[in-house]
Amino acid sequence: MKTTIEQNESDQSLLDLINRVENKVIESNLRRDKFARLKYLFKKINKKKIDFLNKVPLLSYSIKRIIYAFITLYIAIAFVYILIVLSLDDISVMNDFNFARPPVTVGGPEWKEWVKNKKTALGLDGSLLKQILIYWRNVTPFIPKSIRMPLRVSHVGITWGNPETKWFWLGLILNKSNGIINYPVMDYFKKAIPISFQIGVVAVLISYIFGVPIGILAAKNKEKPVDNVITWWFLILISTPATILISVFWLIGIKYLNSSGIWGENNYTNFLAIIAVALLLMPPIVIDTRRYVIDEMSSDYVKFAQSKGLGSIYIFYVHIFRNAGVRIIRLIPGVLVISLFGSSILVERFWAAPGMSQYILKGVSTKDVFVVLGYITLSAYVGVFSSLIGDLILVLMDPRVKLSNNRKE
Repeated sequence: MKTTIEQNESDQSLLDLINRVENKVIESNLRRDKFARLKYLFKKINKKKIDFLNKVPLLSYSIKRIIYAFITLYIAIAFVYILIVLSLDDISVMNDFNFARPPVTVGGPEWKEWVKNKKTALGLDGSLLKQILIYWRNVTPFIPKSIRMPLRVSHVGITWGNPETKWFWLGLILNKSNGIINYPVMDYFKKAIPISFQIGVVAVLISYIFGVPIGILAAKNKEKPVDNVITWWFLILISTPATILISVFWLIGIKYLNSSGIWGENNYTNFLAIIAVALLLMPPIVIDTRRYVIDEMSSDYVKFAQSKGLGSIYIFYVHIFRNAGVRIIRLIPGVLVISLFGSSILVERFWAAPGMSQYILKGVSTKDVFVVLGYITLSAYVGVFSSLIGDLILVLMDPRVKLSNNRKE
């Protein structure tokens, strides 16, 4: 009897073991089947994505360039943010503090509490990573932000205003030299951007209207006296310090045009300021145009066209200039950025034009963190996306550029 019971228990244990093994095998097969189905699904989606992007290569290229542009932009912003914030002291944050007011003394516990509250109101508290992430969010235009501006800050606490929805937020003014303290930086930039844009755009147009024909003239007369004079003249202009060129035009306006040298006084004064920027932009345009045209003139297809007996005017305007022109036009967005955020700075300072330069110069000298960051952020946005526009212009206008290799998966 006992042997029979032991035998039954042994058989039951064996059956349980077999059932467990079978269940594990079944579960393993199910997991394997799920993984195989998931792998097949991803492969199918990826194939459809590749087929779609091969049909619209320009869209694929644009998406990649935009993603890379944002990555570059955010890295640049983070790097500049770290440099500026690390050099920021408490006095720069407390520019609106009345140092004659008792009983708060600089360095005391109430002062430290006041500084802490002020940094909290400005978003400068917490870890550096947290601050960078907040600033990234604020300058990302397609994410709505609920912003509460501080109405009053003291050692007791912060009085907040009503929340406002903003799509692009650059922070608040910290120093009265740049405007009203705790006033939005972007509101001041909106007033200054049209002035800088007016100077920059007109200067770019003038520089291209005169620079491209001069570059073509030099290329057509390669290594001849005309080419040598043009090349040496514009090399001298490039090597001349910008301050000297601008000061010469500024003094001409004062001495010969009876101008006070202040922007907006009359059309002559404004015109001289724009011409000064155009002269700074023109030398690279002339030299690049000359180089591009000479490169195309020495191409095999030009020699083939000449061997067929085609006229020199037809070859130049239909073949040479069209292909060189694509590379010239591609540079326009970049030149515009240089004129807006580079060349125009000195001109605006000499002619006292109320453009963007006043904020970057004053912002750096007063350690106004959000003014400097705002200027650099705007210039980085415009610079990165102007590079994207230039590449898209090249792709659209030059049929030799291929975006898809039509791979078969």
